[in-house]
Amino acid sequence: MLIFATGFLRQYMVLLASLTAYGASTIVCVIVSLMGDEHFDFDLIKQRVGDYDKKPEASQVSKI
Repeated sequence: MLIFATGFLRQYMVLLASLTAYGASTIVCVIVSLMGDEHFDFDLIKQRVGDYDKKPEASQVSKI
């Protein structure tokens, strides 16, 4: 099915070029990420980013 589905993409060169670029950049990013020895510390990320969408406490909400 992939062979038949990709044949029509030759008519859309810009789309084919974009898909090729996205695919190539994905492969490069994955390879570079896997080659690195840095590990993500999600607790540190949570501490640095914080929660910017805090909802007010029930006691702080004024009832109208």
